[in-house]
Amino acid sequence: MMGKETGDRIVGEQIVCECRKIKGPVLTRKGAHRAQRYALYGFPTEAIITKKWRIKRA
Repeated sequence: MMGKETGDRIVGEQIVCECRKIKGPVLTRKGAHRAQRYALYGFPTEAIITKKWRIKRA
C-alpha cells in the first residue's frame, strides 16, 4: 500500500527519503529524548522503509 493522503504515516527503524528541497531541521521532543523534524518537498518526494521496525524484548 502506498500512503498518498494527508496524514498518512510510515513507521520504520530506518527510512530513506528522496526529494528536491529540504526545510529543517527543527528540534522536537520525543518523550525524554530529542528528535529532529525535516520538511521534504518537491515533485516527487518519496520515502522508503529500508529497515523494518521491531521491538526488542528482554
